Amino acid sequence: MTVLLPLSHLINYLLFAFLAGHIALKFVSEEKKPKTAVPKPALLLSALGIMICTFMPVLEVIRYFADNSGFTSVLLSVITDFQVGRAFLATGFSGALLWLTIQLRGSKYLEAFWMLIMIAAQGYASHVASLSFWTGFASHSVHFLMISLWGGILLHISFFAKGEKNWQAFLRWFTPFAILSLVLIISSGLVLMFKIVEPREYFMSWALPYGQMLLLKHISIIPVLAIAFINGFLAKKAEREKAFNPVSWVKAETILLLAVFSFTAVMGTLSPPHDPDITVTTEGASKWASFLIGKEIAVPISVHLNISYQGVFLFLISFLFLAMIMESFRKKASALLGLLFGLCFIASIYFGIMLDITF
Repeated sequence: MTVLLPLSHLINYLLFAFLAGHIALKFVSEEKKPKTAVPKPALLLSALGIMICTFMPVLEVIRYFADNSGFTSVLLSVITDFQVGRAFLATGFSGALLWLTIQLRGSKYLEAFWMLIMIAAQGYASHVASLSFWTGFASHSVHFLMISLWGGILLHISFFAKGEKNWQAFLRWFTPFAILSLVLIISSGLVLMFKIVEPREYFMSWALPYGQMLLLKHISIIPVLAIAFINGFLAKKAEREKAFNPVSWVKAETILLLAVFSFTAVMGTLSPPHDPDITVTTEGASKWASFLIGKEIAVPISVHLNISYQGVFLFLISFLFLAMIMESFRKKASALLGLLFGLCFIASIYFGIMLDITF
């Protein structure tokens, strides 16, 4: 389950984004989006896949308690008494009805309704909702909804678009939508983060596997913003050059969002650092962080800045990579090159940070 659980989280995020993007684009008129062709079996399998992936956290809880009682009694207890179990029931019921609605080509409003119930179930099952129900439920649901819509629309447009028509009209409305999504994602994300990690303990959390994933998630958002900024300019370029097809840069943004999904998926399987000192004592520090700083991390955790030539060099290189993303677009280079620079930025600034701190 060590690999299977985070993998199921990642697949779950992708399937939610895939379905959310498909449903959202149904509400956009044909002249304001490129034509997309999505196989119906892919939509039906996505709905089934969400139900399977949502059961994986339930199975993990069952495995934890199964030694003390029989499987059936533990299963019934987890499904009826635990938030993650109730969320699975809501997701499974809504997912089955969504599957039926897609199969029978039902109303797009009905599809959207079932999708919103499924997303709300994810918010209900979140760790933050168990700490502060309404705040956690609302912020996680909004966070999950907006990143699913943003990533899902990009996924469909970049990989399922047919032809070069309507790119200008699409980018004209999608750019402000992406900005709104980003504002809601960041604001709800800050609420979620500070419910789990106290602001003064944010840097201390880097000593833990959860904190490492949180740091990588935050870093990986920066190149996403850079390419999203570029894609905002594509709207104007598409107006000037009617034959211009910006799909390659949209694909680059989609793939970098996949990196954000990946770090988030792993975070969902790790113990949140409500108190880093206690978490290190009970579960141990991040072995990877210990390896990078060259010593064992012990309590009480105290983070110090330890500037090194290597760290400063990597910081400078990282900002050079960020500048090269912009330059590759200005010079009309391949978007693949921009994507590579984005991944290099994530790696260089991460290692630069880790080399310049000590616990």
